[in-house]
Parts: sequence; structure tokens; C-alpha cells
Amino acid sequence: MRPLLRLSFIACGFALAVTVAQPGAAATITECDRLATDPADRNKITAGASYDDLFSDAAVTACAKAVAAAAENPRLAYQYGRLLVLRNKLKEGLPHLIRAAEAGYLAAQLVLASGYGSGAHFKADPIKSHHWHTKAAEQGSKYALASVGLLLVEGKGVFKDVKKGVALLEKAAAGDNAFADYSLGVLFLNGVLVKKDVPRAIKHYERARKAGLGAAFIALGLMYVTGDGGEKDLKKAQAIFVEGAEAGHNDVRMLLAQYYQGKFFKVANPDAEARRWLCKAGPQGAQLHLQMYGGEKLVCK
Repeated sequence: MRPLLRLSFIACGFALAVTVAQPGAAATITECDRLATDPADRNKITAGASYDDLFSDAAVTACAKAVAAAAENPRLAYQYGRLLVLRNKLKEGLPHLIRAAEAGYLAAQLVLASGYGSGAHFKADPIKSHHWHTKAAEQGSKYALASVGLLLVEGKGVFKDVKKGVALLEKAAAGDNAFADYSLGVLFLNGVLVKKDVPRAIKHYERARKAGLGAAFIALGLMYVTGDGGEKDLKKAQAIFVEGAEAGHNDVRMLLAQYYQGKFFKVANPDAEARRWLCKAGPQGAQLHLQMYGGEKLVCK
């Protein structure tokens, strides 16, 4: 069984819940805020928008109106730009994201850093990715700081300097930066850019797991599933995945569901357990259920 999920090299995504609080312009809650707020934006002034609201025509209309009325507001520019890019309207959305990022809006900087790094939503550009990661790191983003170190190690968007990059990651990890610990775990386990050191990888993964980083639960669990760390132990892998799933990490919940469906872990009713965790994963779980069970709709009690 090959899980449908893929573990990225570093924990990142289009929206990253790793920003630090910063003053926002104009605290008046608009209809754009109600319909398009990024749940991961620490500078949000209302609760995050639901999936249905985010992809509604009403959200686009509200944000276009809000930005026209307050063109200088980086929060609204970010929300409108993100909304458009998620709808694959790159030409319209990217300028708004860039404007918000240049105004110092951290969530926008992180989206650009991640997007240019992964190429998931717009054309990959290592130099721009490094630029925006650096800007976000200067504002205190732990994710961005760890990414700057990793980019140095990989030589992406900057001259390669493995020693300097690892030193930066180690320093960040010593400051309780779970993203740095996770990145070091990946580096030392893979042993491609640095000398392979499994015990050191496990140490960093464990630190990131204890800090609550979802990707660390997946990385550790997979080590015990595959025996990549020298010890294959499905019972231990299951315990780690369950811990991460119970902590609320949807990626862990969905991966756990796939392993239950594949009967990797011993439970009385594997499919029932798989569906239980997919239900807890919400809309993402429902979508994955369609793939796992041949188009069958997920029914949650």
C-alpha cells in the first residue's frame, strides 16, 4: 500500500500557521474578513473563513470591494490576493500578495516564500523564495528562519554553504524552533547533503514531535513503518500516528486512515477506524475517502 499523502521536505504549505503577531492596518471587520480570512494568519481580526465561504463568489465580490475602498490595507490585499491565487487567477492575485508582503504583512511574505519555493501555485523561483523567507525570518517567523538555513544547505536561491546552513538550523533548534529540528531530522536521516546520522535524526524529530509539529509525527512514524531508522516496529508507528491524530493534525489523521485501510495496524475493524479518522479530518478527509474507496461518499455519525 502506497499512501496517497506525500511528506514534503519541510513542513510548509500555502497557508502557514507560524506567523508572529504584528500591528495590522484598519481593524474594522469587513465582509472580506468574514468570508476570506486565512485561519493561519496571526494578524487576522476575525475567525478563519470556512472552505465554502472562501470559494464563494460572495468572497471575491466582498474582497474586491474592500480592497478598492482601502487600497493601503495590507491585510485586505493579502486576503484578496490569496483568494484569487487559490482560484488559479495568478495574474490578478499575485500583485496583491506582493503589495501586502512589501508593506511588511508577514502572512503574505510566507505565502510568497512557500509558493516560490514549491512552485505549487505559481512558477518556482529559488531567489525570490530565499528573499521572502529572509524577510519573514527578520520578522520573527520560526518557519522562515529554519527555511533560510535549509536553503543555505541546499544552495537554493543563495550560494550553497552546508556548514553555515546547518549551524543556523542548530542555533534555531536550540531556541525551541520545531521547524529547524524537523529540517535537521530530514537532513541527518537522508544523509545526502550531510553525513547520515540516524540517532541524531531521531533526536531532532522527537524534539519537533514534542513541540507539536505534525510533520514530525509523520516522519517518526514512517521510520518505524519502514525500518529506515534501523528498527521496524508497526506498533510503535501506530502509537505515534494515533498521538499525532489525536493532537488534531489532519495530515496525520489521513495517513493513519490509509494505513488502517491497508491493514498495516491491528484493530478489530480497520475500515471503521479509517473512516473514523477521515471524519475527524473534515472536508479533506471526505475528499480522500472518495479516492480510497472508489468514489464512495464518506458518512460520518
